[in-house]
Amino acid sequence: ELNRQLDKVIAERRTVRSFTDEIPPKEHVEQVLRAGLLAPYAAAAVGDYRLFRRFFVMEKGGKTVREAASIMKAAVIAALKAILDNTPEGSEPPPFAARLKSVAEGGEIGFESAPYFVVAAEKKGIPPVELESLAHVMENMWLKATALGMGFRLISAASRHSEDPEFCKLLGLTPGEFALVGCALGYATEWPPATDRPPFDEITTWLD
Repeated sequence: ELNRQLDKVIAERRTVRSFTDEIPPKEHVEQVLRAGLLAPYAAAAVGDYRLFRRFFVMEKGGKTVREAASIMKAAVIAALKAILDNTPEGSEPPPFAARLKSVAEGGEIGFESAPYFVVAAEKKGIPPVELESLAHVMENMWLKATALGMGFRLISAASRHSEDPEFCKLLGLTPGEFALVGCALGYATEWPPATDRPPFDEITTWLD
């Protein structure tokens, strides 16, 4: 039965890009965070550093989330300028530039309309596997949110601010000490359809 339920949750996991104004119960958000806490980590890399994993929860409309959005949008504008300045005349900029342009012109980074913006932080160490640990954290949180009927959106742009003094100051972290990644949490205005995947038999090879 557990196996069937897990298969169902995995199959229903989606990226949600539009959230309702309904605020999920705090205890449900805490369950999502606890799922992230239980994700694997590199014990040898962090040693006896006790608080190797941290979560920062920002609420929609709050001072901190507004400041985070402002910092991240400024970084998007700078990144777009750098891309355009380095695109040879007569050449098309990379497709990602279109996404940056939409944000630079007033579009959302992706968390502004969600009830909660969560930043997960993982202590950097040797070997440098903190990003792998954060990937496990996000997957655990994503599946738990799905099981609770909540929408989830990965905000990978947060990862580019791990050494940003202004952004790290918001979180009370020392720049460069932790790797970061973010996500938006809330209830979806509509549940997106499943995306196409290649046939299982074509992507799986059994080797002797």
